[in-house]
Amino acid sequence: MYARTHSQTGGLLQLWLLKRCGTLLSFQPIFLGLIFLSRNIWIEGAVLTGTGVGVILFVETYTTLRLRLPSRGSLSPITRDSLNHFAGAADRYLLESADGTTRASSTREPLVRGSMASVLEMMSLTLAVHPYAPIYRGPVPLREFLL
Repeated sequence: MYARTHSQTGGLLQLWLLKRCGTLLSFQPIFLGLIFLSRNIWIEGAVLTGTGVGVILFVETYTTLRLRLPSRGSLSPITRDSLNHFAGAADRYLLESADGTTRASSTREPLVRGSMASVLEMMSLTLAVHPYAPIYRGPVPLREFLL
């Protein structure tokens, strides 16, 4: 089965389908093996039941290993070093902001956000646009219908 794993799900859907289909397909030899065991056909029943259980264990183990998230050890050394520097800077920033003595917030002015109406008002003042004044043309004549 060919599936694209670079989609938005990253192959999670394919692994979920593999897990479900593998479990469902392993029920057939398990049930047939249980039927054989109930008829005292020991060898075939044990082989079929063992095969079904083995397929379930293999599919569950494979999908569990594939669904694990990679750790920091799988990153390149340059990326790990950059991540450590970033984490250290973030920790220092959080410690400074917890004390209330942040250098960044003391030098910066808070951002003033205006509404859309203020933006439109500023545009109308800048562009010298006057509001539309409707022209009065009188009543609209309607046709008369004779019954």
